[in-house]
Amino acid sequence: MVPRKEAGRYATGVNDRPGAAQRAVAAYRDLAELAETIEDEWQYINDLVDAYVPGIESLAEMGPRKLSRTQAEAVDEAIAEIGLVTDPHKAIDWLSTFPHVIGLALGGSVDAAGAGGASPGGGQEPDDDSPFRLLLGRGR
Repeated sequence: MVPRKEAGRYATGVNDRPGAAQRAVAAYRDLAELAETIEDEWQYINDLVDAYVPGIESLAEMGPRKLSRTQAEAVDEAIAEIGLVTDPHKAIDWLSTFPHVIGLALGGSVDAAGAGGASPGGGQEPDDDSPFRLLLGRGR
């Protein structure tokens, strides 16, 4: 039975910021395992994982603990999308994209973790030709 109120449709663990970040990190590591099947790219893949996992993890502590329904759904959709990837070359493409999608969903930046923690927007505006400008609603 589906609860009538939208707020009751997600269990606490699903719309909890740390739980969402943990799910995203687990999915990201699974994606990296698929990408690692291309031996020539092993170092590049591990460099991406080393760079982005701390950024995704830092999103767990940024902002309110409880996510909106839209945020929880966005994280789940992104995780489901990379779960469909079966080609290791596509997995490599997603390794650099997925963290930014999660950052947008959770309202922070995965790039700022190495510089002392995540912050909304990472302290920078996206370039004019960046697809993130459109996702943030600033290119219309």
